[in-house]
Parts: sequence; structure tokens; C-alpha cells
Amino acid sequence: ELMYLDESGDDGHGDGASRFFVLTSVRIQADSWAHWEKRIGKCRAELEVAINLPARRELHTRAILLRKGPFAGLNFGKEYISQLTRAVGQLADEGPIEIRTVVIDKKGEAQPLRAALLAQMAHRPGVRLDISDRGRVPRMRQLIRLAEASGKLHNPPVERLLEIESKDSALVQLADFFATAGYLRACLEAGYPVHARIDRDEAMALIKETEGANRTYCLIRPEGTA
Repeated sequence: ELMYLDESGDDGHGDGASRFFVLTSVRIQADSWAHWEKRIGKCRAELEVAINLPARRELHTRAILLRKGPFAGLNFGKEYISQLTRAVGQLADEGPIEIRTVVIDKKGEAQPLRAALLAQMAHRPGVRLDISDRGRVPRMRQLIRLAEASGKLHNPPVERLLEIESKDSALVQLADFFATAGYLRACLEAGYPVHARIDRDEAMALIKETEGANRTYCLIRPEGTA
């Protein structure tokens, strides 16, 4: 099994820190990797024709919502975002794939990255290869080693965790989409504000895709918090 990871929010505390930390996993069978690369590539080609979203550009969902970075010059209306979210939702519906989003309410959780990572790895443990984009990989490897040594993780992934550039992995980019959607959903349910430039209707379109076939959304809130 292959498990691709990506996150939304930050795992810090203090002024300017996000309320939630989200870690999404996309799990596929190793022998279906070529199918998914081809299927996602086909989806991206169709979106390039339909909404002028360049097929070879990294799919960074938050940047698309904010119309920033490489997406600043794209003339994206709400209907384009709706088409994008429906297309990604249809990919998830098709399977065989498992998309699991773990949201940590950091209010009262000292180590949100550890909590989210162990929640992902404890789910359906088995022989698998875990892959994540650059950034938190060294810390995640350390957390895996510590959890293994303390007996909290009995079946660590092969090689613990491999690193890849997100721009080179369509499946990491898919995890990014659902991590962003999960963060928006957690904010909505908690009445917590999101970025002022994120349109509510577009946010709701993403949130809708956290429910459906082959998808799980799990909010972990420390006891006694609201």
C-alpha cells in the first residue's frame, strides 16, 4: 500500500498560529499507482480545457482560492471553482482509493503534528510506504522513531517516511486539496474565521467534498474544549 500525506494549517502555537492542524492521507494499492497517475492526468487535461487551469501547474488549492502566486493571473470565477471541486470529488468517488482527513483542534493539544501523524498511522496498520512533501518530513521521521521506541506505533511504515516534491506528485496534490477542504470545514463548524479573501461559496464547495465515497473526516478535539 502507498500512503501520500499533506497538511493544512500549522502545528505551532501562539500569536498568528492556526486554530487547527490538518493531515490528510491518500491511500492506494501499489499496483494501482500507474492507473491513478493516468487518471489524475486525464482529469487535469480536462480541467485545462474547461476552466483554463494549466495541467502541468502544481495544484495548490489554497493558492487557487486566494488567486495568489502562480494563480494570480487566472480569471477564475466561482463556477470554475465549482467545476474543479466536482472533478476532484468524482475522482474520489471512483476508487479504489481511501482519503482520510484528520483535523486536530490545537486548543489544548501540545503536539498537533504528533497527534495527527499517529492517528493516520494507527488506522489500518499494515505494510505500506508513506510519502510526504518537503517541510515537516525530518520532524515526522523523528516522531515515528519515538512512537516506535515507546510502543505507541507497532507497525511503522517501510523506510519510515519518504520525501517528494509536491509538484512531482499528483497524489500529494490530491491530499492537499482534501486537507484544505478539511481545514475549511473545521473552521465552519467551530465558527472560526478563515482568510478574508476566501469566498464563502467557494469554501462551501470544497467542504461539500469532505463527505462522500472513499472519504473520511475526523476531528480530534481535546477533552474539555469547545
